[in-house]
Amino acid sequence: MNYKIVIPSYNRFSTILGRTLKFLLSHNIDMNKVYIFAHPFSYDEYKIIEDKIEGVKVVESKGGIMNSRNYITEYFEEGTKIVSIDDDVEELIDLNTNQPIENLNEFIEESFSMCGNGIFGVCALNNKFYSNMKDKFGLQSIVATFCGYVNIKSIVLTLDVCEDHERVIKYYNANKTILKRSWIGIKTKYWTNKGGIQTELDILKRIQLQNYCANELKSRYPDYVFQRKRKNGLLDIRFKRNIK
Repeated sequence: MNYKIVIPSYNRFSTILGRTLKFLLSHNIDMNKVYIFAHPFSYDEYKIIEDKIEGVKVVESKGGIMNSRNYITEYFEEGTKIVSIDDDVEELIDLNTNQPIENLNEFIEESFSMCGNGIFGVCALNNKFYSNMKDKFGLQSIVATFCGYVNIKSIVLTLDVCEDHERVIKYYNANKTILKRSWIGIKTKYWTNKGGIQTELDILKRIQLQNYCANELKSRYPDYVFQRKRKNGLLDIRFKRNIK
């Protein structure tokens, strides 16, 4: 199956080499499929990766994760199968066995076959406590940390965070299949890895930005989402149940 792997990245040169690219190489992924979309401030540094790993392509992207994800949509042709992976992913974990998945390429191909012209994702964490351990269809949370989707150029993101929820809603409204493979988890550290959005925002500002975007989503899509507030004041977005 012909698909592209995209890795948006900013100020994580060592991290992307030691984690995400190492992860892909360990699964014998064809590096000609891999595109790193580097923030303009990091592009010159990241360009060296093309010499380090044959086949990888480094593309100068746009500043900000929303702009970067929209640029990826513009960059590839309509209908392209895209697997988006964050630059600090270490592994995908089969929560049935608590072991890394055996064959990443087979998992990706199977997932695209199941979601057709839509979008698929996995459990945000690698703890089976937070998973129902089965494949689910319908309006589901699909984290951008690891997801696959068929490129639709008319879908444009408008939020700097919670953009993964916004993408799911727009695919859902376009009558595309939403598939969550809840028995697979992601091994990564969302808020503690240096670089990325943490480069420009401290924790307080990150919470303020997320809360603003969470309120925007709730205002725009009140029939689809609700909020839960963490002890630190962060607003999480959740999809309402029984929406098919």
